[in-house]
Amino acid sequence: MEVYFVRHGETVLNLMDKMQGWSDSPLTDKGIEDLKKTGQYLKNIKFDALYSSDLKRTMDTAEIIINENKVSNLKLQTSKNFREIFFGSFEGFNSADTWKVIAKPYGFSTQNELIKNYSIDFIRDAMRKADPLDFAEDAKTFRSRVMAGLDQLRDENEPDSKILVVTHGGIIKYLIMNYFGSKLDPYRAFPMNGSVTKVKLNSDDYEIEDFNLLP
Repeated sequence: MEVYFVRHGETVLNLMDKMQGWSDSPLTDKGIEDLKKTGQYLKNIKFDALYSSDLKRTMDTAEIIINENKVSNLKLQTSKNFREIFFGSFEGFNSADTWKVIAKPYGFSTQNELIKNYSIDFIRDAMRKADPLDFAEDAKTFRSRVMAGLDQLRDENEPDSKILVVTHGGIIKYLIMNYFGSKLDPYRAFPMNGSVTKVKLNSDDYEIEDFNLLP
């Protein structure tokens, strides 16, 4: 099964460098124009199914991309499994300030420093510990949700299908870091808005074929 994961287009909160997990904001004009280019890049691929998270920014992204496609006639299916990480009480806060709070107990001040020194699961749990309301999604919960999303694709589609999944940077990054680990430069591990990451999905594993392709 070939799965094309696309990160949603640029949003207002992305532009403002705010924490945007389960909270939502509209696509920017630039985000919309960039997504039309992504749609053109994918326009001649015949997809067998189209999924997105149930957040508006991904649903809007999916509609823009599929409207550019010339060979697929698909109904959008939404799933909570493909939602972004839940940042808990940090939702909507300034990103740099938030990561400074999370990284401080470990002697660092940025997200990139944490990524360079700790696993992605450690960082998820560090965010949960730093959340004063204890709302943020921990590593076990997030990992289970991502794996449930992959299982959903396997269960609902034929093994030789081509699937388009519009999702979020945190989901794609988790898949990438889980597969590539230390081989990937942590400073370049986060997918860009509107980028395409291609995954080969089999019965019990996945393989990254292309990462962060920008039209």
